[in-house]
Amino acid sequence: MKSKGLLILISIRTVIGWIGVIAAFLNLGKPPFWVACFVGFYFLSSSFFAKYKIRNKLVSELGNLSVISFLILDFLIILSGFYLTILSHPKELVATPIQNAIFFSIFFLYQLYIGFFLHRKFSAMMGLIVTLGYIGGIILATQNGAEFFTGYRLVPQTPNRIVLPLEILKVILLLSITICIIRLVTFLLDILENNNKSLVEELNKRETLLLKNDRLVTLGTLASNVAHEINNPLAGIKSMSDFLFEEELSFLTRKEPLWREKEKQLFWKYRTRTEKREDYDLIMNLFSFLPKADLIFLADRCIDIGVDYRSFEGLKKEDIKEWDFVYLWLKFKTMEKANLLVSNAISRTEKVISTFRQFSLPFLEQDKTKVSVGEGIRDILFLYHQYWETSRRLVTEIDDQIKVFVSEPAMKLVWSHLLFNAIQTTSSQSGEVKVRVSLIADSEVEVAITDNGPGIPDSLQDQIFQPFFTTKDQGEGIGLGLYVSKEIIKNQNGRIQFESLSGKTTFSVILPVAE
Repeated sequence: MKSKGLLILISIRTVIGWIGVIAAFLNLGKPPFWVACFVGFYFLSSSFFAKYKIRNKLVSELGNLSVISFLILDFLIILSGFYLTILSHPKELVATPIQNAIFFSIFFLYQLYIGFFLHRKFSAMMGLIVTLGYIGGIILATQNGAEFFTGYRLVPQTPNRIVLPLEILKVILLLSITICIIRLVTFLLDILENNNKSLVEELNKRETLLLKNDRLVTLGTLASNVAHEINNPLAGIKSMSDFLFEEELSFLTRKEPLWREKEKQLFWKYRTRTEKREDYDLIMNLFSFLPKADLIFLADRCIDIGVDYRSFEGLKKEDIKEWDFVYLWLKFKTMEKANLLVSNAISRTEKVISTFRQFSLPFLEQDKTKVSVGEGIRDILFLYHQYWETSRRLVTEIDDQIKVFVSEPAMKLVWSHLLFNAIQTTSSQSGEVKVRVSLIADSEVEVAITDNGPGIPDSLQDQIFQPFFTTKDQGEGIGLGLYVSKEIIKNQNGRIQFESLSGKTTFSVILPVAE
């Protein structure tokens, strides 16, 4: 039992001790005096000693068995004092229970005492034992000479007379107290059990959240480290690609200084898949006089780069110098295209890594800068590009000229939450997400993200910004996205609002325009 529960029990024991002290004063000079002194001294001294131990943290809790042992010992002390009070009177002045009404009060308090132990079976058992103990005192008094009055007319109780109706009422009162205490204990235990269930559920949620937060922190650190490790080889790849391209350009320029002028005389052609196959066969037939390896190279490069074969129709097999230029130029254009693809791929990779690094510690990087709202949103849209490759439709109306003074990493987290919520709400086959960035006043910009999902029920709209509230299935969200977004936007001197109907839900973020 915890220290707070022990202090409550000790407080009730202290009251029983003071009642013993009062009984000693009332019985001054009478036989029960020493019995009352013993009972009062026992309860007061043991209570003060136990309270001292608990307050000085010498005892923090006791097991149920230890507490039950003390409760039984206390009852035996009370019962012994009760019986000794009856037996200590002379035969001609036998002490009846009514004369020792103080002990009846002690029995009453004792039942409260065991009730606060909050043990249903023990309270019921001890309540019956207390009642039987009191009845035993009546029997003991009658056996020692007390008169047992059973008449209908109430008469005063004297040292040698017991009025049965009054004692029956007392016994009924003791039993009623026992029943009430059992009911109270049951009620309190039910409340504690429900509270414990709620606490366990809340603790489980908190533990899950902490684990997820820990994983997010770990992921952020890992992303930062991985980004550093990836950026180095990416820089090397880009540098080498640029070097090879410059080498090809330099070689072509040395071989043919006028290559740019000759390039202007070539024809370009966009081909469909069918046209590519047809033109490939046509090139192989038209220039069949070329060596097979050179012919295959010519056909592949023309189709891949998009050069029209008519650019080379006037050339014959004997024009070796011209054909050398054609092969060299096709090789250069291939390298140029490859360099462009490598550069674009590296740029996309660097953008993804940069965004992830910004997500790793969005709240610790609170430095505000003047940034383009549209660029930040496009970065997040790029991360979710796989969702737009399906039948889901993306519509954007973004004014890239609008700039705001915010923490870009934090706001990217907001765009990520709002866009992903819109994506999850819509159907992969017929869903539509619309992003609009526009000025609503000279000093404010509105970012509106609209989806055609089922909408938010009216009964839940007041709760969606509360922490840990989510309408998603278990495992798909923990209910912190909108709460965190609202806190971030508030920190950026902005505000967020929404309007939801069936088939159309719009979340609007209003931010001050950068001066």
